[in-house]
Amino acid sequence: MRELRIHACALLAAVLLPLCAAPAAAAPVSAAGTLEPAIDCATGPDRPNPVVLLGGFGGVGDIGATLDKQLAGITTGIRAAGGCPLIFGYGIIGPVHAAAPVPESARQVEEFVDKVLATTGADRVDIVAHSSGALVADYYVKLLHGDSHVRRMVQLAPVTRGTTGATLVAGLDIPGVPGGPAELIQEVANPLRDTVFAGLRGALDCLAGSEVTREVLAGGVTRPGVRYAVLAARGDQVLTPPGTASFIEEPGVVNEFFEDRYPGAGVAGHATLPMQPDAAHWVLEQLFSE
Repeated sequence: MRELRIHACALLAAVLLPLCAAPAAAAPVSAAGTLEPAIDCATGPDRPNPVVLLGGFGGVGDIGATLDKQLAGITTGIRAAGGCPLIFGYGIIGPVHAAAPVPESARQVEEFVDKVLATTGADRVDIVAHSSGALVADYYVKLLHGDSHVRRMVQLAPVTRGTTGATLVAGLDIPGVPGGPAELIQEVANPLRDTVFAGLRGALDCLAGSEVTREVLAGGVTRPGVRYAVLAARGDQVLTPPGTASFIEEPGVVNEFFEDRYPGAGVAGHATLPMQPDAAHWVLEQLFSE
């Protein structure tokens, strides 16, 4: 059993760490829990909703610099359009972003949104979320009743149904485990959740069939009055199956593949999708076109 647990740790790291962009080399962030931006941009009649941006799991090292780099094209576009972008870092455990359990991270998002509304005087915010950040946002909007405070949910390669990790672990063989790595992850994840994987709860919540994904999916993801749009990547090797793991198949939701919408842009990966100029353009369309 000890040998299986060691294999599980290595495998889970291989499956889950690519959920973030390549980290910048810098000193680790202390376990402060969150990284809050200064709420110093003004809203106006044409752009009344501040835009809260949520990155995904990982960002090891200089979390702020990593999130800024990954979301730079989107934040620059929002500012140029007269909007107010606010990148919020949540669920920080040691040097890892979004490592806390999704419900805990969602409560942090709830507190930050309340602060943004109180500071700016806005009635609602828009949320742009990547990867596990979208699962956190969905949990906040649906299960913490954040729908009254959110107008738009724009999601890039979001964790919706959870990932099987099938592409990353394909072809790997583990003696004594007929179902291979995917079976091993599912069998050992829960018993080790509070020990070996204590600092990866946010990533474990992203696995297909997790308690969090079941709660978010039960009875439907979307909430009345909130507009949802999802952009997935056919080249996604982290959220598998691509599209199926991300799309919200409910009335009124925009579900698109990046490669179909922008055929000349090439194949996008999971971590790099937010950095694609065309993906940033798509986000701006969802935020500011009626």
